[in-house]
Amino acid sequence: MRTRQAMPIDDVEPGSRLAVSLCDVGGRVLVPAGAELTDRLLEALRRRGIDELVVEREAVIDHEALAALRARIDQRLARRFRQAGDGLETRLLYQAVHDFCLEHEA
Repeated sequence: MRTRQAMPIDDVEPGSRLAVSLCDVGGRVLVPAGAELTDRLLEALRRRGIDELVVEREAVIDHEALAALRARIDQRLARRFRQAGDGLETRLLYQAVHDFCLEHEA
């Protein structure tokens, strides 16, 4: 499971992936989310005055914490989907939302 972590640019290892798009003050994307950060790119960002990046990290989570997280997500989604029926489309949407929540809340 992956998570996001904001960290000083000097602590970012080459080969890391950017978790969110990096934009300039005008809103233009400088580096898109998911881009692999190379030595050359990190140096170019330093020259632009970028001092912190949000990168993807491998989450270390114990089984009890993961089970508790899944239970919270299941409970919350059960309330939201309580009147949605049990059709195939509903089950697929439920699973997609569940997976998204699990990935982004860990």
